[in-house]
Amino acid sequence: MGEIKPSPKAHPFFALMFTSEGHYGQVIERLKERFGEILGSGPIYKVSDFTDYYEEEFGSVLNKQMFVFREPRNLENFHKVKIWTSGLEISTGGKYNKLRLVNIDPGYLEPSKLVLYSTKNFSHRVHVGKGIFAEVTLIYEHGKFKFLPWTYPDYSWEKNIEFLLNMRREIVKFARKTH
Repeated sequence: MGEIKPSPKAHPFFALMFTSEGHYGQVIERLKERFGEILGSGPIYKVSDFTDYYEEEFGSVLNKQMFVFREPRNLENFHKVKIWTSGLEISTGGKYNKLRLVNIDPGYLEPSKLVLYSTKNFSHRVHVGKGIFAEVTLIYEHGKFKFLPWTYPDYSWEKNIEFLLNMRREIVKFARKTH
C-alpha cells in the first residue's frame, strides 16, 4: 500500500496575455506582491502568430509572455490561484469597448511537467476543487518536453520550450540546494 505524503511544492507559472504595456505592468506587480521574485520570464510574442482564437475577445493586438517564480509553493490548495487571477483580470481593467485587456493562465512547473489551471472542463482535465480544472500541458521525458494532443501551439514553440527547459534546470538546481 502506498504511503500518503504531504503535498509537494512546485514553482508558480503564469502565462500573461495583454493588450497594453500599462496593464502588463499592473499584473506583473500584483503577481510579484503575491509570489515574490520572478525566477525567469520568456520572450514576449504575438498571440496571432499561433492562433486567431482570441481576436474577437481581445482585438488583433495581443501579446503573451510566460513567467516562473523563484519560490516553490505548496500545491495543496494552489488551484485557488485561478480564482485569484480571474479576479485580477477583472480588477486590471476588466473590459474596454467589450474587449478584454488581460488574460492570466496560472499553473506550476516542476521537473517532470507543466500544469495549467482552467475554469473550463474538458476530457483531459481533472476537477481539483472550487470549479477549477487542471491539465498536464507538457511532460518532461528523456531530456526534453513532450507535447500532448491538447498542448497549445505556443507552448510547443521553440523559444518557449527553450525558456521552460532553462527554468527546469534552475528549479532542479534550487531543489538540490534545499534538500
